[in-house]
Amino acid sequence: MATSIIIKLIEIFQKLPGIGPRQARRFVYALVDENPKIIEEFSDVLSRLSKEVSHCSVCFRIFEGKSEVCNICADKSRDNSKLLILEKDADLENLEKNKIFDGKYYVLGGLLSPLRPEKQDKLRFRELFKKVESSKEINEIIIGLSSTTEGDMTVRYIEKIIEPILAKRKLKISRLGRGLSTGTELEYSDRDTLKHAFENRK
Repeated sequence: MATSIIIKLIEIFQKLPGIGPRQARRFVYALVDENPKIIEEFSDVLSRLSKEVSHCSVCFRIFEGKSEVCNICADKSRDNSKLLILEKDADLENLEKNKIFDGKYYVLGGLLSPLRPEKQDKLRFRELFKKVESSKEINEIIIGLSSTTEGDMTVRYIEKIIEPILAKRKLKISRLGRGLSTGTELEYSDRDTLKHAFENRK
């Protein structure tokens, strides 16, 4: 029978996205069998997360450092007229790695799910509305969410909350086009696929 500390650790791993009870249990037992030095290193890195990693106050991406604004948002050479809405940090990292987008980003923090309606409160829709409403520079919003049921549901919700702003000023809303097939996640798309998706946004 598992001890209380093992059970607690399994519960913590299960809080991570995409991790179920079986996988969480495997992680914990793998750690138990590891060399104590590796466990100490793992513990040290985890303890440094909150001290050395921050959320950007502008785009909400995660970055190393304790300043309020990340290097992308602080970069004056980037195009402030285009705002790309993404689900998660991994999507942003993939786009930056492939050097496809030269505008600014907004990390929503997840997708709406009909199975988990409570997630909506954790997503940054309110902040997105305020950002777009207050900005005089943004003239195109590009919605770059995964081509899944949850992604489509989230796109429709974003279009709905931005509707009042469209009534006041001209603002183009586009979605990534051909290149991303149904079920595709941006995080795993290659450079050519992403490039075609941007070129064919509509």
